[in-house]
Amino acid sequence: MFLAQLWGPVMLAIGLGIFLSRNYYIKIYRDLEKAPFAALMFGMVAMAAGITQILFHNVWNTLPQIVVSLLGWATLLKGTVFVVWPHLADKGGDWTVDSKLVPAAGAVMLIAGTYLSWVGYFS
Repeated sequence: MFLAQLWGPVMLAIGLGIFLSRNYYIKIYRDLEKAPFAALMFGMVAMAAGITQILFHNVWNTLPQIVVSLLGWATLLKGTVFVVWPHLADKGGDWTVDSKLVPAAGAVMLIAGTYLSWVGYFS
């Protein structure tokens, strides 16, 4: 429940931010790809956060547990890509922006954030 309470509001806020300030989020990505050290640091922090979450919560029994576990693994994977294959992270980000998938990412964040917030705080 703690991790649902943590992830839910953060994802909900980012999802709202993507819809209300899409250009700002695209600018953040564009600025990150111009700063290789910042991208490396992001990757290292994401790897550490993903590993920490997986060590403390790698449970696959209920839907909320599965969602939280997937977030830990996804964070580790994303961080690893930024550290080991930065060119792949750049290409993936460019593809997401160029193919107009930013609103879809925002929708996924809104849905997951709402679900985790609901489960974490109200159920």
